[in-house]
Amino acid sequence: MARRSGLAAGAALLSGLALVGLAAPWIATGRPWVSRVDGHLRFPAFASAPSPLRPAPPPSGRVLVRAPVPHDPYRIDLDGVLEPPSTRHWLGTDGLGRDLAARLVHGTRVSLTVGLLSALLALVVGIPLGAVAGYTGGVADAAVSRAVETVLCFPTLLLLLAILGAAPAWLRSLPDPLQIALVLGATGWVPVTRFLRGEFLRLRTSDAISAARASGAGHVRIVVRHLLPAALAPVLVTAAFTVAGAIALEAALSFLGLGVRPPVPTWGGLLTEAHTHVGRAWWLALFPGAALFAALLACSLLGEGLRDRLDPRAGGRRR
Repeated sequence: MARRSGLAAGAALLSGLALVGLAAPWIATGRPWVSRVDGHLRFPAFASAPSPLRPAPPPSGRVLVRAPVPHDPYRIDLDGVLEPPSTRHWLGTDGLGRDLAARLVHGTRVSLTVGLLSALLALVVGIPLGAVAGYTGGVADAAVSRAVETVLCFPTLLLLLAILGAAPAWLRSLPDPLQIALVLGATGWVPVTRFLRGEFLRLRTSDAISAARASGAGHVRIVVRHLLPAALAPVLVTAAFTVAGAIALEAALSFLGLGVRPPVPTWGGLLTEAHTHVGRAWWLALFPGAALFAALLACSLLGEGLRDRLDPRAGGRRR
């Protein structure tokens, strides 16, 4: 029961964060949801999303329904610099007078997008490599194993810094979130490959696979129909932890100034801004740190729950 509650709690928390990220342009915006202009109802918040180059203009007409966080994440207010949390700014403001709650909501979208895209890329790269290495063995297995060992020789953060420093022009031309996701996916495939290779090595000599071969099944059918479904449990668990690791690494890169460039808000970028005002504005570190902790906790609970639910051996060892 405890394991099921952990899985449900992790899924619910991660789903809630994802929902906030998807709805960020409408949750946190200076445009009202409903206003009355010249006797007609208008819905400014749903017309277009704010951007660094086009902050939301002041609302026109009579405001009927405001957004839950009625502030633009990019609007600078030098008269409201470093305001503590209040009824006007629920989580306070930063060093440029921007509303922290609005920037935190929009940062959820960017940080989760980077985490999920990098995990998806890790699966796309890691599953074929692990399947080929574990099923065919021989030269293919040796080549994939040496590639995995090569990547593992370097600390992950140091390897990411090297890749970003030597990034080609086509990579630098991509949007920052996509660029960071691709770089994180370049190292995130390693655990997926290792786990899938190990599962294929264990399962390929089982009685079920021998029976499939005896019935005339080809290699593709054996891999897709028999081996891959049986080996996906640890891969899905690894993917959940990969999302958590990617979110943490994106925050670290943003903190070092190599992540998503400001003024686009991310959790790591917000923590970088908080570092500038240590001792003066406690809210700048507390709330982004709490959001980052919540996301990592959700992924960890989801991964642990999936492992206990899908892998009976892991559950038995824990008991």
